Amino acid sequence: MTAFQSLPAIPHLEPIFAAIAAANPHDGQARADSIDPRRSLALLAPAGSGKTTQLLFRMLACLTVVERPEEILAITFTTKAAGEILERVTSALALAAAGVEPVQAHDKPLYQLGRLVLERDRLLGWNLILNPSRLRIMTFDAFCAYLAGKTPIMSGLGGGKTVEDPALIYRSAILDTLGSVNSDDIPEELREALEAVLTFARNRFKLLVPMFSALLSKRDQWAGEIMTLDIPGMELAIAEMVAKHAAEAITVLGGSPLTQAMDILQHASGVYDGFAWAAQRPVLAINQTSLDYLRGFAGFALTSENTLRKSVNVKNGFPAGEPLTKDMNALLKGLKDDPKVELYSEALVTLKTLPDLQYPQGSAAMCQHFTVILRYLLANLTLTFDGTATIDFQEVAQRAIQSLGFGDEVGDALLDEDRINHLMVDEFQDTSPSQFELLQRLVAHWEDDDSRSVFFCGDGFQSIYLFRAATVELFINMVMSKVFGPKSLEIHRLTVNFRSAPGVVEWNNRAYGKVFAKSDFPFVPSIPFRTVDGGVHIRPITTGPIGEAQEVVNIIKEALAKNPEQTIAILVRGRSHLKHILPALKEAGIPTAGQNIDPIAESAPVSEVIALIRALWHAADRTSWLAMLRSAFVGLSWDDCRIIAQGGKVIRGALKDDQLIATLSPDGQVRVERLNKVMERIERSARGTELVWAAKAAWVALGGPATVDSVEMADVETVFRVLAQHTSNGALQDPQAFFRALDNLYASPKAGVVQVMTIHNAKGLEYDSVILPGLNRTGATDDTPLFYWRNLAGTFALAPNVGDQDESSPESRLFKFIGRQVKKDILDEVSRLAYVGTTRAKCDCYLLAAVDKFDEDKPIRVASGSLLSCLWPELEEDFYEAEPGVPITADVSVEVPSKARLSASFTVELPRGIFIPAASNDQIPTENELADELREEEGNDYRAKTIGVVYHRVVELISKEGIEAWSIERLQTKKQAIAALLRREGYPAAEVPAGVARIHHLVERTISSTHGRWILKKRESGGQEVQVSSYRNSRWVHRYLDRPFVDDGVYWIIDWKTPDCPEGMPVEQFLSREVNRYAPKMREYKQAVQDAGVTLPVKLALFLPAVDRLVEVA
Repeated sequence: MTAFQSLPAIPHLEPIFAAIAAANPHDGQARADSIDPRRSLALLAPAGSGKTTQLLFRMLACLTVVERPEEILAITFTTKAAGEILERVTSALALAAAGVEPVQAHDKPLYQLGRLVLERDRLLGWNLILNPSRLRIMTFDAFCAYLAGKTPIMSGLGGGKTVEDPALIYRSAILDTLGSVNSDDIPEELREALEAVLTFARNRFKLLVPMFSALLSKRDQWAGEIMTLDIPGMELAIAEMVAKHAAEAITVLGGSPLTQAMDILQHASGVYDGFAWAAQRPVLAINQTSLDYLRGFAGFALTSENTLRKSVNVKNGFPAGEPLTKDMNALLKGLKDDPKVELYSEALVTLKTLPDLQYPQGSAAMCQHFTVILRYLLANLTLTFDGTATIDFQEVAQRAIQSLGFGDEVGDALLDEDRINHLMVDEFQDTSPSQFELLQRLVAHWEDDDSRSVFFCGDGFQSIYLFRAATVELFINMVMSKVFGPKSLEIHRLTVNFRSAPGVVEWNNRAYGKVFAKSDFPFVPSIPFRTVDGGVHIRPITTGPIGEAQEVVNIIKEALAKNPEQTIAILVRGRSHLKHILPALKEAGIPTAGQNIDPIAESAPVSEVIALIRALWHAADRTSWLAMLRSAFVGLSWDDCRIIAQGGKVIRGALKDDQLIATLSPDGQVRVERLNKVMERIERSARGTELVWAAKAAWVALGGPATVDSVEMADVETVFRVLAQHTSNGALQDPQAFFRALDNLYASPKAGVVQVMTIHNAKGLEYDSVILPGLNRTGATDDTPLFYWRNLAGTFALAPNVGDQDESSPESRLFKFIGRQVKKDILDEVSRLAYVGTTRAKCDCYLLAAVDKFDEDKPIRVASGSLLSCLWPELEEDFYEAEPGVPITADVSVEVPSKARLSASFTVELPRGIFIPAASNDQIPTENELADELREEEGNDYRAKTIGVVYHRVVELISKEGIEAWSIERLQTKKQAIAALLRREGYPAAEVPAGVARIHHLVERTISSTHGRWILKKRESGGQEVQVSSYRNSRWVHRYLDRPFVDDGVYWIIDWKTPDCPEGMPVEQFLSREVNRYAPKMREYKQAVQDAGVTLPVKLALFLPAVDRLVEVA
C-alpha cells in the first residue's frame, strides 16, 4: 500500500476532482491529481498550460484541510507573481462569498473550492477576506528574511538593511583583503596567496576587483565547496569527463575516412619530420598516451579556425609531389561531399581541446591560493556587512539556511509555532543551489507517509535565469529520481495549451522538437485548445538592422489595421537590440511602453536633474555645472556656455564674475541672472546645506516642473527619493552608491499600444501578437573570470585562470575545458530563451533576423550563440529562400540639434516657505559665515577653510547624537563620508586622503579631550548651529552659534577653531592671538542671545582641538 493510499479520504473534494478530470480527456486526470493535498508531486507545466490556475486550485484545496492558513507556504520568484496569486485567491473567495454559481462548467470548480474554503474559514474563525495576510504567499527572498529574522541568534542576522546592489560592499571587502598584502601582521599563507594572485594580475587591482566581485555575487555556488577543495576528487571527475568526451568523438570518427588519414600519418612518421607522435596508433582505452595522439591528430586535421583541412602541403610537413601527399590530398578532397563532415569537425574540435587526465600542478597551486584568499575575503565580507549594518539577499538566504540548522532539535523548534504542512513552489526550474538546499532542510524532518505534502510546478524548457544561479539540473534530477528529501514524488504532466493558436502551437512543437532533440529531458508536444487563426511568420531581413526596424513598423501597422484592440509586444534578448527599432516606431507615430528598457539616468529630464545634484554636491564638477547650464530649466546656449567655461574657473565662481557675464548674449545674461538669484537664495537659506532640499528647491524655482510631463515627473521624484535614501544630515554619504542606485533604475513606462521589453521580463506574460526581432544578435559577453567551476557528475570541479600561459599548457587546457562546459550551459539556455519568446504569442508570432545575403551562392552567416543559431534547424530553409539585399544605411546629420528650453523670461510661482524671504540675511554657518570667519583665520587658504567647514559638520553630527555614542573606532568608519564631504567642497582630489587624515586627527583629539567631551556631552538644553537674530542699527543681524548649552546655571557659547599653532610660536601667545581676533564676534553672539531673551549668565569660549585648549573670551 502506498503512502497516498494510507491517508484518509477527503470526500468533500472528490466531486471537484472528478469534474476536473472529466473536463479534459488529454490531461484532465493530471490536473485533478495535482491539486490533491494528499499527494506530493512535481507538475511539468509547459508554456500556456495554465499552471497558475493549478497553483490556485492547489492552495484552495489545501485550505479546506488545514487548521490554520499559515500551514500552507507558497513560494514564487517575483513579488509580482506572489501578488497575482494572492489576488486570485482573494478574488476566488470574494466570488464564492457572492453566492452566485457560474453557469459555465469550467468555472464551477473554482467557485466550489471557494465555497469550501469559506465554510472552513467560518468554522475556524480565520476571516481570510478581511485578513488575507494570513495567506503565506511570498518570494524566496521574503521567506529567507522571515526565517533568518525569526532566529537572529541561530542565523546571525541582526538588524542590518538588505541592499539590492551590494557592489560597493563587495568592493570594500575586496580592497581590504587585497590591500592587506602590505600589512606586516597577516598570516604567511595569505601573503603568499596574495602575492601569487597579484603577480597573475600584474598588480592591477582594477582587473581583480570586478573578478572577485563577480565571485562574491555567486558565492552560494562555490563557498561551501571551495573551503574543502578535493583536488584528487576533481582529477577523477575531470578524467571521467575527458574519457566520456573522447569516447564519443572516437565513435563519430571510427567509421569515417579519417581513419585512413591516421594510416597515412603513421607511414609519414617514418619518412617526414614532425610526425613522430603518429608512429603508434593508440589502443581503444583512453589513457594519457592515447589522448596525446588524438589531440595531435585533431590538431593536424583542423585549421587554425577549427574547420576541417582541405589539403596539405610542405607547410604542413608534406612535400609536393610525394605519394603520401597525393594520398592525403585525395582523402581530404573526398571529405568535402561527405554528409557527416560537420560531425567529423565537431568531434575533432572536441579531441583537440581535451585537457590532460592529471590535474595540472600549476592549477593545483593556484587553487590553493584562491582557497586561502577567498576564505579571508568571505570573513572580510562578513565584517563589512556588520560594520555597515547592511546585508545582501544572498547572505540573507545563507543565514536562513543556517537558521534551519542541521539537527532535529533546531529544525523542529523553528517551525513549532507556525508549522508548514503543505509546501508549494512555482517555477521550480529556476531554483538556485542555495534555494534548493533551503527547501530540502525545510522538509528534512518530514516523513514520506505523513500528511504533509510538497507541490513543485515547473518547466525545464523555461529555465532562463542562469545569471541568477538558476540550475535546471536540480529540477531535472528531482523529476528523474521522483524524490525530494524524504518525500516520494508523483510526476504529472500537462499537455493542453490554452494560450496559443493551433498554428503557433504546432510550429513550436515542430521547431523545439528539433532544438531539444539532444536534451537529457524529453520535449513533449503540446495540444492546442483554442481554435483561432494565427501562426508563426518568418521574416528574413537582408537589408540590415535599419531594414529590420522598418519591417517591425510594417508588421505593427498591418496588425493594428487588422485589429486595433489587440495586444502587441516586441521582445528582444538585449536592450541594445532596440537601437534602430524604437526611433523607427517613434517616427512612424506608434507609441510604445517600455518595460525596464530605458535607464532612468538616460532620460533627458532626469539627466538634467542629476547634473543639478552633482553640481550642488561638488563645486568643482565643471562637467555637471555645464550640463546644468544647458538644461531645459536654465537654457544657456552652447556659445554662452563656452564663454563661461573659458579660463578653467570653478563654474559657480564664473557665474558671479560680472565682467565675464557681460560678454554673454543678452538672452544668456538674463538666464544667468535668474539662476544666480535662485542659487543665492538657496545658499542663504538655513537648509541650503541639505542636498535633497537644495536640489529640489533649485529645480522647482528654475521651472523644472514645466519641462516635464507627468511620467517624467514621476521619474524625477524617484531620483529625489533615492537621493534622500543616500543622504545623512543633509550630506550625500556615498556618491558611488547613489549613482549606482540610479544606474539600476528604469524610466517609468509611458502609455503605448505596443509593449517593449526583454524576453526575460516577458516570462509569464502573453500577447495577441509577439514580434521577436534581432534573432541574429548575440548577448553581452562576460569577462574572463578568476576561475571556472562546474558540477561534474556530482563533483565540484574548479579550473583556475593561470594567466598568460601557452594555450597548449595543461593549465590553459583545463581552464578552457571547464570554461567550455560553462559556456555550453549558456548556449543551452539561449535555446530555452527562444522557447520562452515564441510561446508568449496567443495568435501571431513574427520572427525577424537580419542576415548578410548579397548573392545566392554564399552561405548565410549565423552568429554563434544567437537565437537564430538555436532555431536554425527550423528556419534555415526560409532564410535561404529569401531574396538577396543590401543593408540600408542611415542618414548622418552633422548639425547640433536644437534643445527645448524655457524662455529666458519664464517665472514660476513658488509655494510660500520654499525659500526664506530675500530681506532675510541669514547665513549658513558651515558655508557662508564660517567661510568669512575661516577667511579671517586662514586668509585665502582654501584647503584650511574647507578643513574647517567639514570639521564643523562632523562635530555637529557628534553633538546631535551625543558624545556617548562616539568612539575612535566609530570615527574610523566615517573616513569615506569625510572624503565625500571634502570632494563636494571642491577639495583637490589628490589631496583628499591628507585632508581626511587632518580632519580625523582634529575630531579624534576632540572626542578624546576632556574639554571636547564636556562640550559635546548630550544635554537637554544643548544645541548645535543654533540661529539667533537681533535687530541692531536698523537691520536684522543673524548669527549661528556653534555649540550653545546650559551647564550649572551658565549659558555657554562655544566656538570651534581649527588652525594649528604656528611653528615656533608659544602656545599661550597663539591662544592670546585667537582670543583677540574673535572676541568682537563672540561678544556679538552674547548680545544676540541676551536680546533673544536669555537671562542666565553668559560665558564665551573658543575650543582649539589642535592644541586641546578651551579658552574663555571676556
